[in-house]
Formats: sequence, C-alpha cells, structure tokens
Amino acid sequence: MEEKNNLELEGVVNVFRDSMIEFNKAMQLREGFAVRIGKRTTQIIRFSMLGLFVLAIAMFALIFTLLFRMEQITNGMDKMGEYMEHMDKNFMLVTKNMDMMNHSMSEIHQHISVMKHMNTAIADMNGNMHQMSIHMKEMNQNIALMQKNMSMMSYDMGNMSYQMTTLNGSVGSMGYNVNRMASPMKMLPFP
Repeated sequence: MEEKNNLELEGVVNVFRDSMIEFNKAMQLREGFAVRIGKRTTQIIRFSMLGLFVLAIAMFALIFTLLFRMEQITNGMDKMGEYMEHMDKNFMLVTKNMDMMNHSMSEIHQHISVMKHMNTAIADMNGNMHQMSIHMKEMNQNIALMQKNMSMMSYDMGNMSYQMTTLNGSVGSMGYNVNRMASPMKMLPFP
C-alpha cells in the first residue's frame, strides 16, 4: 500500500512538474511576445518622432523663407517711398519753374504792350527789347530746368515700376511658400 501511495505521489509530482514546465514555457513565450511588442512600439515611436522632427525643421525653414520674403517686400516698399518723395520734389520744382515761366510771360506781355505805342516811344523800344531778351533767356533756362526735372521724374517712374515688379514677384513667392507650408497639414486626417 505504501508503494501504491508512493506511486500515486510520484504520479502527482510528475503531473505537477509537467504542469510547471508547461507554465514556465508559456510564461517565457508570453515574455518574448511582450519584448517583441515593446521593441516594435519603440521603433514606431522613434520613427514618429523622427518624422515630427523633420516636419518641424521643414516648417521652420518655410517660416524663415517667409520672413525673408517679407523683409524684401518691406525694403522694396521703403525704396518706393523714396522714389515717391523724389517725384514729389520734382513736381514742386516743375511747379516753381512754371510759376517763373508764367511770370516771365507776363513780363513779356507787358513789354509787348509797349510795342503798340512804337510810333510814339521809339526811344524806349531798345530798353524793352533788351529786357525781353533777358526774360527770354530766363524762360529758356526755366524750360531746360523743367526738361531736366521731367527726365528725373521719368527715371523715378521707371524705378517705381521696377519695384512694383519686384514686389509682385515677392508676393507671388510668398503665396507659393504659404502653400508649401500648408501642404504637410493636408496629409493629416483632420477635417
């Protein structure tokens, strides 16, 4: 009987030992799965962080490009303001020259009115002709100044046209950069 009990005990111990071996194998298999899942999760997180880092660098590059373009536009607007100031000065000079020319014309008119009395004032005609010659010279000088101011105005208008062309190109480039900045957002699954 004792032998029977020993056999039964030995059978129970063998069953228990086999169960514990299978349990140990199952736990090792479970631990292997957990390690594999952890490694894969770590790889996914690393690639995601790398992608976010690259995306952040691209965004900073686009923002820097946008700021650079805005600075160019601001500089162009400042230059255009300077050209407008030069044009304003030239307009003032043209107005002043026109006033001087008007004054000269009025004096010429006064001297011409003396010629109506030529029969009675032949002695005064020589002096009036001399003054008229002086005023004609002044008028020629004023016309030359006016032509110079008009050419300066034409030059400033050409510069302003060039600045507007540059400004137009910078605004187009800025629109392109804004579209490039927004393109990564299109890949995200947001509405």
